[in-house]
Amino acid sequence: MVAIIGGGFISNIHAQCYKNLGVKIEAMADINENARKDFAIKYDCKTYQSAEEMLKEVSDNIEIVDICAPTYLHEELILLALRYNKHIICEKPLSINLNFVDNIISKLKDSNKFLMVAQVLRFWTEYVRIKEWFEEGIFGNIKLVSAMRLAQHPKSEWFYNPKKSGGGIFELHIHDIDFLCYLFGNVKEVYANGYKDENESWDFINSSIKFENGISAIAQGVFGITDNYPFTANIKVIGDKATAEYSLSAGVNLGSDSKQSNTLILYRKRKEPIIENIKTRDAYELELEYFIDCVKNNKKPEIVDLNSIRKTIETITCLVKSLESGEIIRIK
Repeated sequence: MVAIIGGGFISNIHAQCYKNLGVKIEAMADINENARKDFAIKYDCKTYQSAEEMLKEVSDNIEIVDICAPTYLHEELILLALRYNKHIICEKPLSINLNFVDNIISKLKDSNKFLMVAQVLRFWTEYVRIKEWFEEGIFGNIKLVSAMRLAQHPKSEWFYNPKKSGGGIFELHIHDIDFLCYLFGNVKEVYANGYKDENESWDFINSSIKFENGISAIAQGVFGITDNYPFTANIKVIGDKATAEYSLSAGVNLGSDSKQSNTLILYRKRKEPIIENIKTRDAYELELEYFIDCVKNNKKPEIVDLNSIRKTIETITCLVKSLESGEIIRIK
């Protein structure tokens, strides 16, 4: 049912999720011979050096192409999968080029195939609960929101080239920016400051976002935290009736070992705090299960609507403009 393009870290996570869900991985394509050998052993699938060669041979046996390749290859691989008339799930970011995003949205308007971007926080159980509380009005009038994500830099050459990856702002900071946009809607204006690394990549970012509904949020992203500092994520939603805080601390990097703690607490006036004991399922698995269900039932993946993804990419693009210019950028 599924063919995967890419044999690296995230493709292995996706492959294990498919295995857990009982979904057959028909094939995988990657230019790296060792990655192909490992994949074939782990997941009992065919492997190919070329994505096009793979799709030529297995097209009749699959419905979904899962693109886990480097960001700079997303455009050509999405267009390739569309030529073979397949549903597509593509790792984030969809693109670092807003014009390409618009082009893809245009191409899909008259298509009966779905494209979903793997913005995993939209399926992360604790973030989902925070969104539920917001929609239920638990927080009252929201006074301030903050989000933070700190990670070590991946050991991958293309990540270090911002022309290929977009840098830390597109590869890491985008998680929190996307969730904030998903939570609060249209953005009115942004401002950001920070530092580039030695490769001219924006990897240290402080962002301030004002939404059209009047809510203000700040977000901090660090892609290149000190060696042995744990992967860390945090979000606080502060209102006049309640405050929620989610904290995640993993090992040296997310998914690297079992040293991980998750805490979600809801604080309310004159009431005892609620420590949420959510029985979490793996968010990557929930994400893929959702998309498979959409394909099976011919239902558009509304949780990750492409127009909302465009807003995220537009917001990130404007944050880059603010970083470069030192000015507030207003979004029309």
